[in-house]
Amino acid sequence: MLMGRRAFGTLLLAAGPALAQQAARPVVLGQSLPMTGPGFTTANRVRAGALLAVERANAGGGVLGRVVELLTLDDGGDPRRLADNVRRLRGQGALAVLNCVGEQACHAAAGASAAVGLPLVGPFSGDARLRSPTLRHVFTLRPDDAHEAQLLAGQLRVLSVAQVALLADGYEPVREAALARALQADGIAVQRLPVDPTRPAAALAQASAAAGAAVLSLGPDSLETLSQTAFTTVVGLPAMLMTAPSTGLTEQMRMLRGHGLGFTTVLPNPESSQLPLVRDFGRDAERFGSPDAITFEGLGGYLHALLCIEALRRGRSADTPADLVRALQAWGRRPLGGFDLSFAPDQHHGSQFVELGVRGRDGVARR
Repeated sequence: MLMGRRAFGTLLLAAGPALAQQAARPVVLGQSLPMTGPGFTTANRVRAGALLAVERANAGGGVLGRVVELLTLDDGGDPRRLADNVRRLRGQGALAVLNCVGEQACHAAAGASAAVGLPLVGPFSGDARLRSPTLRHVFTLRPDDAHEAQLLAGQLRVLSVAQVALLADGYEPVREAALARALQADGIAVQRLPVDPTRPAAALAQASAAAGAAVLSLGPDSLETLSQTAFTTVVGLPAMLMTAPSTGLTEQMRMLRGHGLGFTTVLPNPESSQLPLVRDFGRDAERFGSPDAITFEGLGGYLHALLCIEALRRGRSADTPADLVRALQAWGRRPLGGFDLSFAPDQHHGSQFVELGVRGRDGVARR
């Protein structure tokens, strides 16, 4: 009997760490995205990428022995619902809000997350106002709109383009203004063609008469309408099409199939880059059964979640949002999967990466 009791006690001691791990609270990362409505296709890709990072982490033991959970709430593209969702995420123990899509959503996310004491990591917006020194809880992984706009304008100038049509639907007015300023600063004449999101094909058909090149700045409403249009019947598109999207790049490439498209991107090409980050992303998509995540938006979601996970591991504590903020600020200048990032207490904008890409008529995106 004595031997049995000792053996039982030994089993309890051995099982203790495993039981403690099962009982430990999960590490929760939150999202509020338009999982219904016109923004769904982009939001779903962002979520799929973030989920790959979470599954990767859990397959490797989680964070400090705790399971990581991704909690995604649907806001339908409504900034007021987004703000409500951020409060719900705080109440459900989230350590951060990951991502937001577009200028309006990201401003709502920045305000709501500040009010409840959550960091906002990885806005899908280059609005320079998100880089205000007063927003000490916002951590971006991309340059602002001006950097992308300058690169795009410079390329058009190299190609001897003297006049462009700027087709914009008002979804991201700050971005549209940055594009117009950069083009004009490079001596390129700009004719602005307002796009009605309910009739975007009509504006596209005017572009050829306006200029030999068109720069697109379209939001999810316009893209959804175009997806329901026999797009190949749109005539009069200029030979040269360029876009500097903060969201919806994959949709634009899909719908403009058969047309050459130049674009700026703040992320490496998810289909061809040799960075370890991108190779891991592809392997994780195959491993966890999510090949649809392999898009620019999916890679963004993956990178943002992966940063939070790795920062928490290095920080040795994952109990409060403040733990994550300290861990991010202590990141320093360190690449993540070969992708250069730099964060510090006075540096919350971790990447200045931006490059030009081309999607050929064959549908393949290239640098």
